[in-house]
Amino acid sequence: MTPLLSITGLCVDYQSRQIGARRSATAIRDLNLEVFARETLAVVGESGAGKSTLAESIVGLVRPVAGNIRFDGIELIGLRGLQRRRIQSRIQMVAQNPLLSLSPRMLVATQIEESLKVHTDFNRARRRERIAEIVAALGLSEAVLHRHPHELSGGQAQRAVLARALVLEPSMIIFDEPTSALDVSVQAGVLNLLQEIKAELKLTYLFITHDLGVARHLADRIAVMQHGEVVEVQAPQALFDNPRNPYTRTLVASSLLL
Repeated sequence: MTPLLSITGLCVDYQSRQIGARRSATAIRDLNLEVFARETLAVVGESGAGKSTLAESIVGLVRPVAGNIRFDGIELIGLRGLQRRRIQSRIQMVAQNPLLSLSPRMLVATQIEESLKVHTDFNRARRRERIAEIVAALGLSEAVLHRHPHELSGGQAQRAVLARALVLEPSMIIFDEPTSALDVSVQAGVLNLLQEIKAELKLTYLFITHDLGVARHLADRIAVMQHGEVVEVQAPQALFDNPRNPYTRTLVASSLLL
């Protein structure tokens, strides 16, 4: 089976300035990963493992120094202009803190509509119709559209960010710790909603989390990252029953103690 997303030999360095010198730190080294259409691949690991850098590399926020990222057969590294916008409409990202992802000065409806203005040729009536469809699918009230982000609850803000992503009918969504900023009472509802939307719209998820319990609940496969490398990929049950890598064994043991 051909993967929807294929990453080979990916390397990302960060440059940092110190007194009298510039230093380079490796965030990702020789990373290989595949994501197949309609699956949920969870990426787990400790803080600093390179999970967010991986996500940012895929959507073009970080430029790798080596390697390839191919989406549906198209090389993403180096894409510019119209080609980049076309791919961006098919790969959307939902970040950790929804309130930081939304402009505090703009109404929710305006922010969702901006995505359609940039990536489609829909007229105003069609944009409003599309927004109404997505809002209804996510269980958001029309009133939420006419509020500013600070007027929303955590769950409403996360759904608003998800609506902005889904309005473009993407093939794949990258989630970077999407529930870690939410109250525990809200997390379960958001995770269940994500599963329902994925099944209904036949989406592919790359789901970044530090929580192995969440990964086990959502994922078809789990990739474990350590020091910028993928050290193991297995189905959830296999990973919990028989972790191969010593680091994975430590993560699994820690999660079972919680």
